Amino acid sequence: MSVPKYKALLIACITLFLCGCGQALSEREIVRAVFFARQQGQYSVCLLLADQNNNEDGLHYKTSSARGFTAAQALHRAETTLPGRLYYGLIDLAVLPADADWQTARELGSLLYDKAQPAPELSVFALDTAPHSWAEDAAALYEDMKSVRSEYRLHCGLQQLFTQADCCAVPGYRADSGYDLLLLAKQQPAPYRAAGLAAQLAAVLCGQTNRLYTTYAGGTALCRARIDVTVQDTTVQLHLRDTAFEVLTQTGQDLQALFCTELLQAFAALTAERSADFFHLQFWHANLYGPRSPAPAPQLTILWE
Repeated sequence: MSVPKYKALLIACITLFLCGCGQALSEREIVRAVFFARQQGQYSVCLLLADQNNNEDGLHYKTSSARGFTAAQALHRAETTLPGRLYYGLIDLAVLPADADWQTARELGSLLYDKAQPAPELSVFALDTAPHSWAEDAAALYEDMKSVRSEYRLHCGLQQLFTQADCCAVPGYRADSGYDLLLLAKQQPAPYRAAGLAAQLAAVLCGQTNRLYTTYAGGTALCRARIDVTVQDTTVQLHLRDTAFEVLTQTGQDLQALFCTELLQAFAALTAERSADFFHLQFWHANLYGPRSPAPAPQLTILWE
């Protein structure tokens, strides 16, 4: 087979795959995001879809939403209100309820896992606690969360809900700036929600970002940095590079020293609860000294490079 014919056959196979073996992509309902919320003991689900019938310039969306006693029931009801066949291959956002616990995150992750393949760019967020109208707010929430993901180089995929047997971490949406980070443990009924510098440090330790871009010192200063993490036993080393401090309100304080103090305080708060190994510290210690060896209290070292 000649090279041009081989390329033509390859293009045709890819086209058939994307179009569902005969059904044009333009005739399908392209899902871009799925939002889950809990309201009055029921699940509310919203599908945000590309509106391919809108002739105006730019990207436009439409929504389909429904309620159910379970997340699966609500999702099925939202799907059945649409005339076309759903296509999840381009989905890039899944949003959990604001009060999601470990079990909820795992259940919703499992529910979406098969539907979302092959969508490697899918990111998971948790909703904020503000009331939302899906018809009015879903598109703006979607764009805001994508902006947070891009600005903070932040990514939590579906697979990260299953990397540890007893815990996981999910970024939480904030309407103002930055993001929270929800630490969900199997044995805890409610998530631990870290904010500000602590949230960004937790995301770094979880491997969900290598950037810090946060205010500190009560909002009087701002820090930008790239961070690499190395671990020696239970001593975490933060390697900060391209660090820049900015004064937002003049206080006359040593910005670097104050930043180090708050980093250490945030690390102590994040690692105070040791029933779950959010940052794999107990895992590495067990690899060195055996599964039943007691791990010492974790330590943090800050290295400026």
